[in-house]
Amino acid sequence: MALLALAGPAWATDFQLAPVKLPGGVTIFGTLSTDGTVGPLAPGHITGWRVTVRTTTRYGYSPGQPGGPALMGVSVTPDGQRLRVKTSPDGVRDGGLLAFGSFGPGPEHGVQVANFTGPYAAGGTAFYLSGPAFEWYDYAAPNHSQWTVAKATAGSSVYRLVPVVFPSGATMAGQITTDGSTGPLGASQLLDWQITVRAVDDRVYFKTADSANSVVLPATAGLSTDGQTLYVDSANGYLGVGIPAVPPRRPEGAVLADFGDLAPRKGQAGYFNAFAVQYVPLRFSGTAYPVARVAPASAMLAPEQAPALE
Repeated sequence: MALLALAGPAWATDFQLAPVKLPGGVTIFGTLSTDGTVGPLAPGHITGWRVTVRTTTRYGYSPGQPGGPALMGVSVTPDGQRLRVKTSPDGVRDGGLLAFGSFGPGPEHGVQVANFTGPYAAGGTAFYLSGPAFEWYDYAAPNHSQWTVAKATAGSSVYRLVPVVFPSGATMAGQITTDGSTGPLGASQLLDWQITVRAVDDRVYFKTADSANSVVLPATAGLSTDGQTLYVDSANGYLGVGIPAVPPRRPEGAVLADFGDLAPRKGQAGYFNAFAVQYVPLRFSGTAYPVARVAPASAMLAPEQAPALE
C-alpha cells in the first residue's frame, strides 16, 4: 500500500474504533491514540486507549408473568395526565405502592415502580429484581404528598414512566395502560404494563499519560495508518488490549481485529476473560482492515459514551 511508504513522525493522532457488536447485548467500543507516526506501526507507537466491553442486559416486566400488579394509594390526576403514588404521611406510616411481578416465594422477577411502605416509608424507593440481579433507588420524596411516576398526554390512557436511573447506571422505563379512569385506581383498572430495566456492565481497559490498567496484547502486529484511518493487515494482523496471563490469573482483553493463524480466514473480533470467550466474524475480504478512524473531538472528551445501536 502507498501509505506504507509514508512512514515518519507527525502529531499525535486520536482514533475512534469501529464498534464491535456481539450477541447477548455486548458491544466493544472506544478510542485509541498513537504518537502520530504515518505508515507501519509497532505496538510501541500506540500511546493510549480507552476500550470498553459493555454488556447490556434487559429485564422485562409485563402481564402474563407470575405475580401481577400490586397497588395501594395509586391515583390519576383529574386531568388524566399524571399517574401518582401516595407518599407516607409522616415517614413512618405506610404510604402507597405500585409494583408488578413476583418477589418470592417462588419466581423472583418483579419491579416496584414506587414503594412508600414499611422500611421504605421515609422517602420511598424504586426496586427491580430478576433472580440474583436486583437494585434500589431512593426517591427521597417528601412526606404527605403525591409522587408522580408516569405521565400521559391529554386524552390518552397510556402513561409513560418517569425514567429511573439506578446507582449502577441501570435505567427503568416503559409504560402503563389504564382503563382511562381518574382518581384512585385498583388492580383491575390497569390493562397493560410494559416495563423494562436496562442494566449496563462495563469492563474498561485504558492507558493514559498518568495511569493504566492494561497493555497492548502481545500478539498485536500488522498495524499501519495513513493519518486518517488505522488499519490491521488481513495477513496475520492483530490488535487487542487487555491483561496478559500472570498465573494463576487468566488473561482477559478486547480484540478489535484478529487475522492470526487461529482466526477465521476473513478475521474476527471479540473479547475473552476467565469466564467467557466470544467472537464474531469480520468477513473482511480486503488486504488492510480499517479498524479505526480519526476521532472527532467529542469522542475523546466523552469516551464513556457508546455508539448508537441500531
